Amino acid sequence: MFALTACFVWGLIFIIPQTMVEFSSFEVVLGRYLVYGLLSLGIFLSQNKFRQSYPLSIWLRALGFSFVSTVFYYTCLVLALRYSNPTVCTLILSISPITISLYGSWVEHTRNFRGLFFPSLLILFGLVVINFPYFNKVQSFSHYGFGILGSFLSNFAWSWYVVANAKFLKSTPQMASTTWSTLVGVSTLFWAVIWGIGLIVFGNDFEWEKYTVLNSALYRFLNGCLILGGVCSWFGAYLWNKASLYLPVTLAGQLTIFETIFGLLFVYIFEQRFPPLEEFLGIGILLSAVFYGIQATNTLSPQHIR
Repeated sequence: MFALTACFVWGLIFIIPQTMVEFSSFEVVLGRYLVYGLLSLGIFLSQNKFRQSYPLSIWLRALGFSFVSTVFYYTCLVLALRYSNPTVCTLILSISPITISLYGSWVEHTRNFRGLFFPSLLILFGLVVINFPYFNKVQSFSHYGFGILGSFLSNFAWSWYVVANAKFLKSTPQMASTTWSTLVGVSTLFWAVIWGIGLIVFGNDFEWEKYTVLNSALYRFLNGCLILGGVCSWFGAYLWNKASLYLPVTLAGQLTIFETIFGLLFVYIFEQRFPPLEEFLGIGILLSAVFYGIQATNTLSPQHIR
């Protein structure tokens, strides 16, 4: 349930930015992670965790994880969406259950590739079915290669983070999932400040006026950042860290497909339409693949549960 709830929360990421169209993608990313970082810092101080002595290696790991899962991942994603078709980006990013499962199986030395092959193939087929009707809408291919590269880098970054984060939590039983979420969030604030300074100094089209007038656009932006940073980032990370203690990495990788499914559901509700036949069929294939993967994935050893 922790993993499914995390995917449900992350599904909001697909629709919240659509209510913030007056602000650039970089401003949305900055606002999200400033909220996430400040919230984490507040929790860190309120729980007197600053009095605890965390080794430098823990802080460096938190900085590394936050960089990969925020700055690098989202920069590549924004560039991919700008230089290639969003539908193609969605397809590439949505195969993360496959890459997470395969990479996790390799890291955990399970070599259970045969058991993962069929459900992974079904997931890929389902994603193709969902995205196929939109391929003909691609009109410009001048920056296609650069956008595709950004999509794959985003996918690889997220896959590495999911596997490495789960491995770290299981190898560090004294680190509670709430504490780790907070430390990563505080580290994210460091990167958000650097991101903000860079945006102000090097962003030629940065408009201060948008932040000085309390209109409906600014209210939507602030509310959206609160949801993205507080609910999607911190609460989502907390739920996923909990799930990482219960589940094998390969199974957790399969379950990330529900982020795409919940995202599609929220998009249909937001756009007030029903899914066409191709998307409805593709979602059915994805669900079947996940349930098959759950049965095919064996629990290799008892996991640390907290």
